[in-house]
Amino acid sequence: MTRFIMVALDGLRPDMVKPAQTPHLHGLAAAGTRFANARSVFPSETRVATPSLITGCRPGGHGMVANTLFDASVAPDRLLRTKLVSDVLAMAKGGESPLQRPSLAERLAPHGKSFALVSAGTAGAARLLHPAAERLGAFRWNVEDQEGATAAAVRDALGATPPHATPNTARVEFAGRVLLEHVLPRHAPDVALLWLSEPDVAFHWAGLGAAETLAGLRAADAVLGRIIAWRDAQPDAAEIAIIVLSDHGHVTGHRKLCLRSELVKAGFRAGTGMGPDVDVVVAPAAAPGLWLRDAALAPQIAEFLAGQDWAGPLLARDPSILPHAFPLAELGSAHARSADLVVTFAGEERADHWGLPGIAPFDAPDVPEGGGMHGGLHRAELATVLVMQGGPFRAGAVAQEAADLTDIVPSLLHVMGAATDGMEGRPLLGALDAAADAPPLQELLPMHGGFVLEAMRAAPGGRLYPTALRRG
Repeated sequence: MTRFIMVALDGLRPDMVKPAQTPHLHGLAAAGTRFANARSVFPSETRVATPSLITGCRPGGHGMVANTLFDASVAPDRLLRTKLVSDVLAMAKGGESPLQRPSLAERLAPHGKSFALVSAGTAGAARLLHPAAERLGAFRWNVEDQEGATAAAVRDALGATPPHATPNTARVEFAGRVLLEHVLPRHAPDVALLWLSEPDVAFHWAGLGAAETLAGLRAADAVLGRIIAWRDAQPDAAEIAIIVLSDHGHVTGHRKLCLRSELVKAGFRAGTGMGPDVDVVVAPAAAPGLWLRDAALAPQIAEFLAGQDWAGPLLARDPSILPHAFPLAELGSAHARSADLVVTFAGEERADHWGLPGIAPFDAPDVPEGGGMHGGLHRAELATVLVMQGGPFRAGAVAQEAADLTDIVPSLLHVMGAATDGMEGRPLLGALDAAADAPPLQELLPMHGGFVLEAMRAAPGGRLYPTALRRG
């Protein structure tokens, strides 16, 4: 029976997988099946991507619609930040999880199979990846964990967790040790997921091509190399498959702004929580969300944004409030928690000062000008790494079929003989059989303001896989 080790390199762009920078990942991709058309979900943010991965559903299904969001039923006076476990649990309203679809661990448990998570990312993201760990008696550890039996067991075995740094190499390396020296030999999970915070941390704070970024990327790749060596040394190595993925890509943020401030200057009463003096709640992001007190404000906001050279087309949860807005439902991103309007930024394909294609305006208070950014519909934000190697997966293959994060767990469950009912994603059979692989159907969807959305479908009438928002 195949068992799996999944390794996520947060934020890795596929065009940065090169022999000199990521020799182990480059070699694994050549040896296994690399997906040439792998994409993120929208918004292309980590705490939207993680539940999309683990539930096999897009945000409209699982309900985590942004890294930072507004939910008046939970916190009417402020924004919720899903990197915080406290805010994730507040959204659960006394339940185990705010997710509205079962996680991978919950699907494996009835089959007597186990799932373990080792995370060098945020504590909130770890909770969303494995919300039922306590109930199932399963392993979940995050670098921010200090309390509880799992944190104590890791500390007793390996020592204290290193402090956060940029690049976050010490924590990346320590997380690799937790997997290799503690989880795999002591817990022997059927599926393990190692979430590495690099290169995302260094991308944000140092830039896409900075020395710190390349150091973080090399550290993450070195951890992958140790995992490959461990697997290859096992007596059942032929039955252990490795899946490497990234949750989104990055563009270089070349024009930092505050959308809330821009709206205030234009005469709108904008804030970060709904109060008597606020009509528009703004969540900063690469695709900021706007929650409106009155839907009648939508045309006025659209008129203002149409005059800004940094603004792209608007997306709407309910297109009836703004007929020319693109429906979030087309991207699988419409949910009761979704913003009334989502703003996109007008990015460009031209190269940044590192020579990497993709620049875009952004709204993120804690990311410096010139830092990496993600969350929107730019080509470089949506393109992801996806490699499947070992076990039943094809060797030396490049799969052309459309794929996104929601298709990964269904593929794993298909191999394990488990049901995928209720999932929006589909098994990626092109990784198993060349005859099942087929290039995607390409589409161009016109959007307001002279923009177009490049997209794919796996089959006629199938789900839309967005590829790039660009000027027409």
